[in-house]
Amino acid sequence: MTNITKQEQLPLSDRKDEILLLAMRFVQLSKEQLGTKTVELSKEAEGFLLAYEWSDEAELEIAVKRACILSEGRVLRAEDFDLKQRQARSIGKFVESKLQGFMRNIKGFETFNLYDMVIPEVERSLILMVMKETKGNQVKAAKLLGINRNTLRSKIKKLGIKINTK
Repeated sequence: MTNITKQEQLPLSDRKDEILLLAMRFVQLSKEQLGTKTVELSKEAEGFLLAYEWSDEAELEIAVKRACILSEGRVLRAEDFDLKQRQARSIGKFVESKLQGFMRNIKGFETFNLYDMVIPEVERSLILMVMKETKGNQVKAAKLLGINRNTLRSKIKKLGIKINTK
């Protein structure tokens, strides 16, 4: 049986002093095990590593090794960490945690049409949030959402969204 200290029980994001040391260890392991060329971290990569909410060492190890493989040089850059994928996974975890609470409330129902109920609500909330952020500017909102303005207008109409620009 291993002794786990209270420090090791904390999420890695709460042990900031260990993140860069571990990252450099994983860079070295990548070089030895995978034959990658990376030997150091850029200041931007260090900043990214310290700012990200790492759950554990395994998540950091996977991210660093993947970045070493994707990196084209000897210095690991923040761009090598594929930030879009990380953000999507973070959003996915958030949505999943909210849906888990909802799922507990509907246990016992055999049919519920869950998909048709949840997806429009998520879409409606996202559009409302973006429209508020862009102060009702549909061109800016569509760009932020990654869809064209006509698609946004269609969704607003279909979902019965009332735009309040205040």
